[in-house]
Amino acid sequence: MAFSDQLVNLKATFTSLVEALEVSDPYTRGHSDRVGTLSVALGLELGLSDAELEMLQDAAVLHDIGKIGVAKEVLHKPGKFTPDEFEEMKKHVTYGYNILKPLGLKDLLDITLLHHERMDGKGYPSGCTDYPLLVRVLQIADVWDALTSDRPYRAAMPSGEARKLMDPSSGAFSFDVQLLQTFLRLTRIIFPDDDCQPDEFEQVLREIEQAGLERELDTELRQLPRCA
Repeated sequence: MAFSDQLVNLKATFTSLVEALEVSDPYTRGHSDRVGTLSVALGLELGLSDAELEMLQDAAVLHDIGKIGVAKEVLHKPGKFTPDEFEEMKKHVTYGYNILKPLGLKDLLDITLLHHERMDGKGYPSGCTDYPLLVRVLQIADVWDALTSDRPYRAAMPSGEARKLMDPSSGAFSFDVQLLQTFLRLTRIIFPDDDCQPDEFEQVLREIEQAGLERELDTELRQLPRCA
């Protein structure tokens, strides 16, 4: 079997594992797809190459695969973590790195291991402040989706509140400021209403294109929940 075929098969296997993980946890169901869509949207705006966009899509699907190794009572806890539980949850980035190592894809491994790092050095697992561009792109989309999705301990945050919390002035997070500003500008177009997607979704896509995106957004963006 050719190496490329082996790579495809391994990716398919790992993707199945992620899907199984999401099925077991309704609060993360669809998270990977949404992070991929938003990461690609930001990547398009930044003018990333097709190979980089494909990597963002793959990494979004697989970046949390290490949660398979986290204790279930921690993973599904309906509340905030104790210090010990948080230490257990932090292990998922290392677990994921080790699971995906056979793929031999450096960018994918970097994103999996480093997507919880922070530019101020207060992230994990190593507290580094200088990490690759693709990591910086995906981690912004990852946090946005976490804030704007339901969790066991809170309801989804309206988009306007999420923008305020992610804004550098809040001090809550530490992202690449230039990338964050670009992303937040995109969210004002994609999510203009605090409660739901607008009914005329095609019009939103046209507005996105007018904002500078040269290619159409990933098809999953069209499937994001709309208001009733």
